[in-house]
Amino acid sequence: MQNIGVEFKLRVYSQRWGHRDNYNLTKTEDGWTIKTMKFHQGLVSDKHGSPGLEKALGSESISYPHDIGYFLSDIWDASQNRSVEEVQSYFDKLADWISNTEESKPNFGPLHL
Repeated sequence: MQNIGVEFKLRVYSQRWGHRDNYNLTKTEDGWTIKTMKFHQGLVSDKHGSPGLEKALGSESISYPHDIGYFLSDIWDASQNRSVEEVQSYFDKLADWISNTEESKPNFGPLHL
């Protein structure tokens, strides 16, 4: 299996903090280990990023597309025969999609989550 143990960066925008944060995903034989500032020891997840990605994004109130897990699974599969640089480019596109979703959520002032 290719790219096992390789760490990829998912830089996601947070309305709460006003900047992009790093989510580090390391490919494992069965899925991903997801590390963030809050979860620095890592969240063990399957190929779809479940349950770690939902927990990591949810803990920061990040809005994200509901079918993101399918794309993360596709990236895991593609990483079997793609270069690290190409796989990272997939994560960059995924991060842009999540960030666009987060940036477009409404802000209701004091009610803003």
